[in-house]
Amino acid sequence: MKPRYGQERGQDLVEYALVLPLFLFLALSIIELSLLFFDYVTVSNAAREGARAGIVATSDACNRACVDALAETAARQLTTGLLNERLQVIVTHPDVDVVQVEVQYRAPLLTRMIVEAVGGVGSVDISSVATMMSEG
Repeated sequence: MKPRYGQERGQDLVEYALVLPLFLFLALSIIELSLLFFDYVTVSNAAREGARAGIVATSDACNRACVDALAETAARQLTTGLLNERLQVIVTHPDVDVVQVEVQYRAPLLTRMIVEAVGGVGSVDISSVATMMSEG
């Protein structure tokens, strides 16, 4: 009996055309989520470090403007992998011996052109708040 390869010549191409978009979607999703997770961890660490720097700096020689500047500088130093124009650091004092640092970041998506083409937003807002109290 003779094999019938002639009738199955295009089968590989059709299977490849069906599987490739799913594989690309899965691969891009993993990469995108990994980048967003990196951004979230960076923002979270920056907020925590900014609050810590603000609390350590509280003394009679350093007024609130000084504390705010030190906290913001410490937070921004940890965000070297992020786009600076999309980053915002907000330092507040809810109470006398409390420093609260909020870091907000608008993370651009790797696939933003595709997302914007279907009517979505090409970025994700990431924020983290850290509050610390002086115990000394």
